[in-house]
Order: sequence, then structure tokens, then C-alpha cells
Amino acid sequence: MSLLASLSLEAQFTTTFAKNAPEAQEDGIFYYLPRNVIRLEFMVEETEYYIGPYAEFASKLMGTSDYIKENKKEYSIKSVDLQLVNEIDPNAAYFISFDEKSKEPLLNIILDDDGLILSIGYEHEPVKPRVMRTSFMDNALNLNENQEVSFIEILDNEIELEDDDDEEEGRASKKITKEDKAKYALEKIKNARNAYMDLVTGDQDVSGDNSLPFMLDNLKSIENEYVSLFKGKIVKNTYYKVFYFAPEENQVNASVSIAKLSSTDGIVELGGKGDIIKIQFESKNSLANINPLSDDTKNASLVNRIFYRIPAESDVKVLVGNNVMAEKQLTISQFGIIRTMSIKNNKVLFDPNTGQIISVIR
Repeated sequence: MSLLASLSLEAQFTTTFAKNAPEAQEDGIFYYLPRNVIRLEFMVEETEYYIGPYAEFASKLMGTSDYIKENKKEYSIKSVDLQLVNEIDPNAAYFISFDEKSKEPLLNIILDDDGLILSIGYEHEPVKPRVMRTSFMDNALNLNENQEVSFIEILDNEIELEDDDDEEEGRASKKITKEDKAKYALEKIKNARNAYMDLVTGDQDVSGDNSLPFMLDNLKSIENEYVSLFKGKIVKNTYYKVFYFAPEENQVNASVSIAKLSSTDGIVELGGKGDIIKIQFESKNSLANINPLSDDTKNASLVNRIFYRIPAESDVKVLVGNNVMAEKQLTISQFGIIRTMSIKNNKVLFDPNTGQIISVIR
């Protein structure tokens, strides 16, 4: 933030809703109150399924129906994080005009680069931080590096076929089929399992106590690699997807759809297929005893008064289908009310994230 306007004002001034400011009025400044934007950070898990080269023999040779039958991707949301950022509210813009004839002491009005009001009567910019979108990194970064998927290659010269007594001498050797390779892989699985059991039961001597865990892990790894030739492989990758949503004043107790989760394509636009992702608001009714301004007052020109905001609390939920993925209590400015106060000869400090007055010094 920087000092955009540090203007010496007569204490006699008029504040008007920006749309009602006189066109010919030049001696004045525009300022904004902030509105809150919800930053939704989805942690998405992508699961890739790869068919094993010998999947067609899994049932026949391994006696199992538990194997991957098609190459595909599936997506799920693991978690959702909610954070508030802010921006200027285009519906809360005001114009301050000055009385050139006034002889009252002067005040300073400090705005930031966007025209957001920070303080009145202070000589220096307040230090309270403003949380903006640039406070976060919004790149959809992978949490895991994409893994290269490969299967053990079985070569023809690794396989020894049984001799055929009826085969004529000098005839070309029997052609090795895909099923022959699958049977060879099955033998490798059996050998790895037998060797594993020999080590566990002590039938196989091991030199040195420290080598046993290493040998067991190695045999299990070999077994899993050959099993994957039949059952296939599963690779998981996790990444972030970020959305920004600015609640409207009339959504204080609403449920709003923002996207969809497709099991095959991840997070997609609302027009796509999948479970609806929605954000749900439930008012805490914390401002029930504070009367809002009337429409006449909102549109009036107020002398020596300024508009500020009282934010409201809301329970915020993020649902994917009917499942609640996140729930948090947030203070949302635009769900609150706008009021006015006299600032003649006062030093006023505003919260840059809500537009609320947080300090008044007379």
C-alpha cells in the first residue's frame, strides 16, 4: 500500500454516494469501502489406472477378477481451505467534496493505491496489513511429481519352453506367445514368494542381521512388479485448484453453485457433468439490534459525516454433492450494514479488510 491521497481538508465537507455526486463537482475525492472475497483452495487427487500387459490372463492364470480392466483417470477432492482476501467494493463508492469557504482546521485523508479508505486525520499511512490476492500463490502446483509408469519387459530369450518330442529335428523352434510370457511371469511371482517364505521361516540362511529386511523388501518389490503385469498399476498425483468467490449482499443465507467435480475430468465449469460444488452461507444474525441506514440517508449528501461498514459473521460451508468438505466462520463485509458517523475534529482509523472503524481519537 502507498499514500495515494493525503489531502488537506477543511473540516466542513460533504459525503455523497458516488453515483449521486454532482457532475460539475471537481473539488473532492472518491473513496471505496472494501468487500471480502473468499479464496477456496481445493486439494485434488488424480488417480491414474494402467492396464497390465497380461491383464487378459489374470483370471485364467492367477484366478482373480481384481485387476485393472481399462486405462482411466479418476479425480476426488481431498480437502478445501477457506481464506478471506479483499478488494474494493464497486457498490460502496463515495465522493467527498470540500467547502472552500470553511476556516476550520484541516484533516488528512489517506487512501491506498486502489482508493480504499485507510484513515482520516492521520499524517502517516496506518500499518495494519491488507490481505489481497497477491498475498497468496495461486499456481496450480503439483504436490507430487508425475511418476513414469513402466512394466517389466519379458524377453523371448528369457523363456525356456518344454521340448516337443514330436517336433522334427532341424525344424524352427516353437514361437513364444504372449501367454507363454504370462506363464513365465507367474513363475517369477511364485519363486519370489517361495524365497520370501524361506527367509521368514529361516529355511534360507542369511549372513548378517541387517541384510534380512533388505532382502525381504527386495523380494516383495520383485513380486509386486510381476503381479502388476496382470493387475496393472495405480499412480496418484495431488495438486491445488484455486477459486475466488465474492459473495453478494443478497446471498447472506443462500447456497451458491460455483463449479462441478467430474470423476473423470476433475473440477469443471457448471455446464459440465459431475457433482455440484457449492458454497453455503448461514447468517449469525450478529447485527440484529443495529438498524441499517434508510435508502434516503444512503442517497443523501451528509455534512461532516463519513460512510463506514459494520461487517457480519457467517457460517460458511463448502459442499461437494451432499458431502461437507469444509466449514468455517468468516466475517464478511458485504453481509453487514453501512452506517455513518461524524468525523469533525476526529482521527479515524479503518480496518482495510472490512471497512469497519477500529479507532477514533478526539
